[in-house]
Formats: sequence, C-alpha cells, structure tokens
Amino acid sequence: DRNRDGVISLTEFIDLCTDPNKIKYSWRLRSGFRACLVMGGPGSGKGVLSQKLVKHAGITHYSSGEMLREEIASGSPLAKTIESMMEQGQLVPSTTIIALLKKQLRKVPGSLVALDGFPRNVENYRDFDALCGTPEFAIYIDVSDEEMLCRIMKRAETSGRLDDNIDTAKKRLQTFHEQTEPTLSQLEKSNVPIYRLDGAKSPDEIWKELVEVCPPIRSRVR
Repeated sequence: DRNRDGVISLTEFIDLCTDPNKIKYSWRLRSGFRACLVMGGPGSGKGVLSQKLVKHAGITHYSSGEMLREEIASGSPLAKTIESMMEQGQLVPSTTIIALLKKQLRKVPGSLVALDGFPRNVENYRDFDALCGTPEFAIYIDVSDEEMLCRIMKRAETSGRLDDNIDTAKKRLQTFHEQTEPTLSQLEKSNVPIYRLDGAKSPDEIWKELVEVCPPIRSRVR
C-alpha cells in the first residue's frame, strides 16, 4: 500500500509477489499455508500423532523423512546424496528440505500444515522462517532416550527403513540432542507457543493431552 490509502492495488500486489527482497512475505501470500511443527526425537511418536492431527483435526501433514524417502525412490539427481546422508544419521541441508516442502505446499493453499521432523536445528528454523514465515505453534513430544531406542528397534522389524538400525539410531539421538533441542530455545525466543507432551503415554493419551493443552487444536477437533 504505497500511497497509504488502505487498499492494495493489483500492481502493488504483483510487485510484492515478485520482489526478491520480500520473498519471506510474498511466498506466504502466494501459498497461503500456515504451519505448526511436530517435534521430538527419533521414535518419539511424531508420525502417529500427525496421523491423529489429520484424522481428528483436518490438518494437512508432511513428514520431512517421508519426503526424503520419496525423493530417494524417485531416482532423482539428489537421491544418492540424500540416501548416503540418511544412512549415516546426518541431517539433510535445510535448503533441500524446503525445496521439497514448497513443491508439496503448492498443492494445499490455505491449509494449516503439520510439519513432522522439520526444522531439526537452528539453521533449519532460520531458513524456514526467512523463506516461509514464522510457524503458528509447535508440539514437542518428550520421550527418554531408552524408550526411543526400544521403539526404533521394534519398528525396524517391519519398517524396512535405512535408518532403523542400532548404530544409526544412536547417531540420530546424538544429533537430536545437539541440534534439535537448541531449536526449541530459538522457537521460544521467537515467541512461538510450544505445547510439550509426555511421550511415555499411549498414543491415545498423548492425543487427549494435546487437545486439553493446545487451544488451536482443540478448536479444530471434529
């Protein structure tokens, strides 16, 4: 609204959407999505909780891990690099995740989107905030390392996932503590509400706790 008349003209809107200096805002205008983050260590139950968000609250769900595994299966030029990093328990660069995420988010304009497994470190978060905007809130599932390792090894019996083995699981837990936990502090500094859940409970009990403590979810439960 350059002339401050309270109305954004078509020309002003097009200029905003095409100005590279305003990409943080213009991309949100073009996509119209809103984000909540589903966070927790490997095996904490992010995927199960996300399924409940989809079923009971009508929220669109995207898992960074699933997007990466789909990219590997596609045989794209990125596939071998991503596959190698995942096998070693390393984090894939945030620019790669955001590129894949943007491709998916164009399909769901106007939706509240639950992002499972991203951002995983402060760099991820800053890149996401700069390119996609600040998330509305975050959900953090708190589970002990011992419990997460047990769950991962149990899942390994049927999952067929490259990263579901004891050595990689231990590396993933170390990476989680070193990189994801500081992200929670960054979210708090950015005034993003964080709803912390007791991940030792059953999936149904965790869902019940979330509905009780998180107004944005409670208002959407059908």
